[in-house]
Amino acid sequence: MACCAAIALVIGVLRSAWFRVVPGARPVEAGFAPPARRPLGAGPLVATAPPAATLSRGRRGTAGLLAGIAAGTLLYAVAVAALLATPATRALDGAWSLRATGLAVVAAAATLGSLRTRQDGADRSWALAGAAAAWTELGLVDMHVLGLFEFRTAPVLLDVLFHGSGLLVLAVLVPRLLRRRPSLHPSTKAASA
Repeated sequence: MACCAAIALVIGVLRSAWFRVVPGARPVEAGFAPPARRPLGAGPLVATAPPAATLSRGRRGTAGLLAGIAAGTLLYAVAVAALLATPATRALDGAWSLRATGLAVVAAAATLGSLRTRQDGADRSWALAGAAAAWTELGLVDMHVLGLFEFRTAPVLLDVLFHGSGLLVLAVLVPRLLRRRPSLHPSTKAASA
């Protein structure tokens, strides 16, 4: 179940990054409610104004998230290289060149995405969440999808610690980050005054 949640997070981040890189690719989203209709004979309809710019989705944290994914990818590559130098892990035959290429592509794409995105409002919490998501997802892909390495001693405990560290950071950070998101609705204080 944690694998599905991690994959869903990565898919969401990649989808968001794609729409940041290719601005015209975002699908049109329906509004909150259907347009109001008047019965015939009630007078002319007044044209409505387009939605205000304040109702657009906030991009707060996107640059930090992408920078965190890039940093997490590089940190993961260094950590796995260090782990493979110890007797606690064993490298298996597999697609190491494909993995190295994939790590380079993920790090480069996340770095480019973070540079192309507005950075006002990006903070370290988003970067840490991106690094934790990258760590967890790359560990799951390397160990369980590609089967490139495994732990020799205490495999279950080390496996839980290795994958669970990223999930623990995400479990702590994500609710706090989502609570701080700005509302998509305009403030009603100005309308009531």
